[in-house]
Amino acid sequence: MKTFDLNDKISAPVSKVAAYVPGEQPGTPDWVKLNTNEFPYPPSPRVREALMCELSDGCAKLRLYPDPVSRRLREAIAHHFCVPAEYVLAGNGSDDILNLAVRAFSDGDKKIVTIDPSYSLYPVLAKIEGSQLINIPFENGLEIPYEKIFSSGANIFFFTNPNAPTGAGFGREAVEKIAENFDGIVLVDEAYAPFSNFSAAELVRKYPNLIVVGTTSKGWALAGMRIGWAIADPALIDVLDRVRDSYNLDRLAQAAGVAAMGDDNYYREFRGKVIAEREETQKFFDSIGWDYVKSSSNFILFTPKDKSGKSSPAAAASLFDFLREKKILLRYFPKEKSVSSSIRLTVGTPEQMKAFKDAALEWSKK
Repeated sequence: MKTFDLNDKISAPVSKVAAYVPGEQPGTPDWVKLNTNEFPYPPSPRVREALMCELSDGCAKLRLYPDPVSRRLREAIAHHFCVPAEYVLAGNGSDDILNLAVRAFSDGDKKIVTIDPSYSLYPVLAKIEGSQLINIPFENGLEIPYEKIFSSGANIFFFTNPNAPTGAGFGREAVEKIAENFDGIVLVDEAYAPFSNFSAAELVRKYPNLIVVGTTSKGWALAGMRIGWAIADPALIDVLDRVRDSYNLDRLAQAAGVAAMGDDNYYREFRGKVIAEREETQKFFDSIGWDYVKSSSNFILFTPKDKSGKSSPAAAASLFDFLREKKILLRYFPKEKSVSSSIRLTVGTPEQMKAFKDAALEWSKK
């Protein structure tokens, strides 16, 4: 056989890519897992019923391809967000939708712009397509740098709202200002919107350059099923549909998504529990003098202080390691300078949050 050099065969853009690193998934159930922003309660009972129906008759349906366009799921998403079905595209999680947007609307000449910090998958997707990603820092804390975004010359703007990893939320006025003034496509990544009081979905009828992206991973307790969507003008949906993989959602995911979208009362109740626990945890941080970003999501970015009252990357790393030794898992981004003194905490059940608070207090007195 001839000498085979794999590095010589990899495409130029991919050769420069470091894979996205997701949050740790422990292999045993004895952890207090507060690191990947999963919903702390089970999905609606209707989801189980739909899955059992799909798996009836000895799983005979699994020998058949799923609906290639996820028609029923698109209709269910459209009904939930009060838009026509032709305004909706279903994807294999919202990450799939983000990938489609990068594939369709960026290349070596068409740049992407986002705010720093934002979702750490964006630069990976950009590099795969050989696209340039422009990171523009927030101004004066968490103010949107509008003019820098508008003058960036980018073709698409990724707007994570509520923001990750800070949890800060922005309302209708911010989205409209961006959609009206940005000379390109505005993609609003609403992974955490179910825990805020705003979704931009209704604005897609007003702004033909607006794409609103969502997922069932956070607010519908279906991170394990990989269901996402884009809501946009049908002309934008058509372009995304052109680059979508065939049969991009399996039968079970489609069935689970339809069932989840049909049980608003269940999710409203349990999201309310998450929001109430979020508010209690922020009060806890107030009581011990730790800083945090007021959250519109199901997580809180907080800055711990050591016994002397100082915050630093070393203090954050120390607390993260201390909690991990107790099998309490949070998310720490030591390589991200803007948040290297902070830790991201997923809001869990009251029992999980008590375990965190007790351990945090123990560390603070060391």
